Amino acid sequence: MSIYSYKAITQDGREVSGTVEYPEQQSVLSYLESQGYIPLDIVEKQQGSKHFSTISEWFNRPHQNFSLIDFTNGLGMLLRAGLPVDKSLSSLIAATIDPGSKRLLEKIERDIREGSSLSKALGQHALVFNRLYISMILAGEVSGNLEAAIGRLSAYIEAQKALRERIVSAMIYPIILLIVTLISIIILMVVVMPRFKQLFEDMEAEIPAITKVFITASDFLQNYGLLMGMLIAGFILLLMNLKNIREVSIFLDRFMLKIPWIGSMILRIQLSRYAETLSMMMNCGIPIHKTLEISQCVITNSWIFQQISTSTSRLKEGATFSTTIGRHFPLLTQQMVKIGEEAGDLDNTLSNIAIISQQQVNRDIHRVIGIFEPLIIVTLGVIVAAVIGSIMVAVLSMNDLISI
Repeated sequence: MSIYSYKAITQDGREVSGTVEYPEQQSVLSYLESQGYIPLDIVEKQQGSKHFSTISEWFNRPHQNFSLIDFTNGLGMLLRAGLPVDKSLSSLIAATIDPGSKRLLEKIERDIREGSSLSKALGQHALVFNRLYISMILAGEVSGNLEAAIGRLSAYIEAQKALRERIVSAMIYPIILLIVTLISIIILMVVVMPRFKQLFEDMEAEIPAITKVFITASDFLQNYGLLMGMLIAGFILLLMNLKNIREVSIFLDRFMLKIPWIGSMILRIQLSRYAETLSMMMNCGIPIHKTLEISQCVITNSWIFQQISTSTSRLKEGATFSTTIGRHFPLLTQQMVKIGEEAGDLDNTLSNIAIISQQQVNRDIHRVIGIFEPLIIVTLGVIVAAVIGSIMVAVLSMNDLISI
């Protein structure tokens, strides 16, 4: 993904500008055309300053506390109650406490009162409302069923949020366990072990072989630990910057997919999001070529994105969905895609595939965590036991020396 800044002219002659994140410049052009804008200038920001510019934009924008899900749920509820869009926004503004979020909603309301549609008003804030969100709102406006489109968006955002929370909550305990154990090992090696070394040197006693190994490791950590930490941090930063290069990003993401258990879980998560997005947009009546183009933007793995993008091009050339995009789904669901396509019920089939994939993701998460938790405990427990054991051997040898 790259960050592009653009300038364009609206249909009523106003000049607009903004910043969006897309994999290529053609996607930016498609986005501007979908908003009814006439592009004037599209510039890709320099990769080297990408992280810093993104951070700067985040802290400088007034809406970093804006809750997309609360806005969507609130707007949908008010529209279902019979209020028009501008009145609904006024009610949301009155109920908003955060100053930045209030200013954002006031700007959207002002644009609507000046004659803009909701989709175009939201499109002025591409860092908050992504292309998928805008397209769903636009589809609801065109079909005359905005409430239903917002309802689907609410359910979609809730489902994606729940999935992220499940993954994060499942990872918290292993990460805390790993950090605490590593800190314990570092304290033993850097603080405790050097004192025993000094004690043996003062007594001019022979150090047991196993204790020598850990003393050597302790000396290495004391002398080069800071350098190692800096090298590791530098390597991580280098990877983060190299990942901005498309070829490197594809290579790293493909490597991640080959990791046992982890790779299959990543694949299911990505395809589940893709299938759910496709189904939602097809149900809203968005044209299939727009649906395919927009839906692939929810894929965050560069290699999967490349494969889906290539298959999408083949589909536009006349191939069937099941032989192009469908072949990327797990074997269990490939036949479902084919049957759904033949029956003309592909949108509901994709919705069912998303549900099945999410259930498999939940099982995969519990399975992976169930394997890695005891593995981490046993591995790090053995290391701690070995360090403590080497200290105990040294203490016992010192007792034997004193008794003599």
